[in-house]
Amino acid sequence: MHSLKIVNGEKHYNDYTVFSQVNYSFEPGQTYALVGPSGGGKTTLLNSIGRLEDLSSGDIWLDNQNINTITILKYYREFIGYLFQNYALVDEETVQQNLNLVKRHTTDELSHQLTKYGLNTSYLKRKVYTLSGGEAQRVALTRLSLQDPLIILADEPTGALDGQNRELVLTSLREMANNGKLVIVATHDDYVSQWADNLLDISNFKQPNEN
Repeated sequence: MHSLKIVNGEKHYNDYTVFSQVNYSFEPGQTYALVGPSGGGKTTLLNSIGRLEDLSSGDIWLDNQNINTITILKYYREFIGYLFQNYALVDEETVQQNLNLVKRHTTDELSHQLTKYGLNTSYLKRKVYTLSGGEAQRVALTRLSLQDPLIILADEPTGALDGQNRELVLTSLREMANNGKLVIVATHDDYVSQWADNLLDISNFKQPNEN
């Protein structure tokens, strides 16, 4: 199990400070909701953890190792998995091709995982653009399950879903946390905020003179 720690994290664009002096520790087996106003830095902090963008200053540590000293390939292969609001699937490819993008699996393995998320084997041949939003997010969950990362970063994963599919996503993320994963969700949904074990309000990490 791996813990994650942000030390003196700061992000700014020119003269605008998104957040400053973020000092926070995330522990495995827990779910965390990053909350705050729209445009307040939730996704920016999530992307900094995921190394999609860099902090302006400060460090992020995975156990005793600065994440910037880990190769990107190793970081994503061994530690990080993403779940996006827009699913991050290739629309023109089949479900099977999408599930095999990171690592190839047998048809039986893919079918077994799809079944866990309420999709049968016939979906493997479906093009992603033919899926509903709920079906696409179920495929994204299947891909995440196949990847089996230690840290799961979810950016508004329920934002475009109905109540049933929202429950499926949250139940799945809770199960992953119960299995020792670290789950961090950026959200504006109060329901998701109440679901999480811990809240991190990004608006608390602005200086009083900042907008």
